[in-house]
Amino acid sequence: MTLDYKKIAVLGFSPRTGLEVVKYLLNFDVNIIVSDAKPKTELKDLISQLDDEKIEYDLGSKGSKILESELIILSPGVPYDLEILKKAREQGIETISEIEFAFRQSKAEIIAVTGTNGKTTTTELLAAMLFDLNGQKIKAAGNIGLPFISIIKDLEEGEKVILELSSFQLEAVKDFKAKIAIYLNYSPDHLDRHQTELNYKNAKKNIFSNQNSADYALLNFDDPYLYQLKDQLQSEVIGLSFKRKEADLIIKNNQAYYKKDKINLLDFSTINLPGKHNQKNAAFAALAAYTVGQSIEKIQQAAENYKLQSHRMEIINNSSGYLIVDDSKATNPDSTLKALSSLDKDIILIAGGQDRNADFSKLKQVVNDRVKILILLGEAADKLASLFKENEIEIIKVKTMEAAAELGAKRLRQDRALLLSPACPSWDMFSSYKERGEIFRKTVLKYID
Repeated sequence: MTLDYKKIAVLGFSPRTGLEVVKYLLNFDVNIIVSDAKPKTELKDLISQLDDEKIEYDLGSKGSKILESELIILSPGVPYDLEILKKAREQGIETISEIEFAFRQSKAEIIAVTGTNGKTTTTELLAAMLFDLNGQKIKAAGNIGLPFISIIKDLEEGEKVILELSSFQLEAVKDFKAKIAIYLNYSPDHLDRHQTELNYKNAKKNIFSNQNSADYALLNFDDPYLYQLKDQLQSEVIGLSFKRKEADLIIKNNQAYYKKDKINLLDFSTINLPGKHNQKNAAFAALAAYTVGQSIEKIQQAAENYKLQSHRMEIINNSSGYLIVDDSKATNPDSTLKALSSLDKDIILIAGGQDRNADFSKLKQVVNDRVKILILLGEAADKLASLFKENEIEIIKVKTMEAAAELGAKRLRQDRALLLSPACPSWDMFSSYKERGEIFRKTVLKYID
């Protein structure tokens, strides 16, 4: 493999994607510009991993050095519409994502997964189902935490790879093509990055770029936006649904039934995945695995053995036998809506976090129906309190997660569930949703056990 460039810029020196792109480029006879708004002092640990005279650093700046390159590769955290990137494109400098660059360097067959929620769960399930496909080990990469560029050297032509793809990764693809493209669900998100809902939709829709009639698009027919999207695609559309009779795969009576071959792909009665949304995630994974040739037996076994990652509707075991659920990964209203709908007890809900101008209105009815006590914190607390003030529920605002967890624990009873499902990102108060969830778990157990 060769690169037909003399100088390539990597914008966004992140410890995962940015670093791995630079490491890959060092295998070629090309000069590299590494650019990041952070100063050298904050990036010294990453720089220490790269000792090569072909690298020119442009750190703590607005990135004007990248205009000297012939190609700019973006880390996912870098917005495509930065002024410096607009200027670069005006000068004829191609600007692409790491996913696009890795795609061009690889001849692997791609199964791509996107959606506002459920991407990681579906990707992990699919990877488990395809762990042994006729002796071949199928890897998962992308937004799941492993950059695509870091594994392409291990992929032979025609081998399969599963990619979890965010809107950030998809907004700067051009030639990218997936053999199977899975779109799980849609709700407005990341509007602080994409500015408009249309921009967000267009970025996500790039997962179907360059597909043709020999490729597959797996769509959630219960999602109104995705249902109408089916008529715009060039690929063979396979629809999944709980209720639409025209769908190809129907989830009903604890079975995922595939009409084309008249078979049950999954029996949910022996699968421990809470909520209808997770049943659908598993059905998407099963359908993709079956489409590439996996046996129904291996698909079922993988689903039965799968456990959700921490902080995703995670049941917190406790000596009192209370139902306590850590869903800290719920960083948007749609995730919280699904969490609330999946529990069959009255709920004490802890919500709130970074205010990204999300539309919380869709939560109003289900909160009114299911929530008895609403505990709010973070930047969005006042906005949420104002939305629900007319509901006949008890609303309490607190300053810390420790206070929220303590209050929730003390108001818990056997006929209630305590649910942390914030509907907001964590970055106003925590380093990540994981830290938020861990503090919740540690504190609530102190007052329960």
